[in-house]
Amino acid sequence: MENNSDKSSWCSCCTPTRENLRLLSDVCLYLGFLSIVASVVTWFTASRENQAYGERFGIFIGLWVPSFFILSNRLSRKADELPVTIAVEE
Repeated sequence: MENNSDKSSWCSCCTPTRENLRLLSDVCLYLGFLSIVASVVTWFTASRENQAYGERFGIFIGLWVPSFFILSNRLSRKADELPVTIAVEE
């Protein structure tokens, strides 16, 4: 098994910095709330002939909510664990 602790192989845009993890955490949080709204809208706007499908799809979308919230929490915790980096201008 390889040791992936060498951070020099990361590109600069993909380096997990505090700011990047905070941004991803916020995006996941917003997606969680958006999933709640989308689930309710899907549930109540199902047409009469496809009502069962709309209800099932609304429940399916609702299942995403805990995943987004948990991911947001984990990313936020990881961001708190990283050291604060100070940008040095050259």
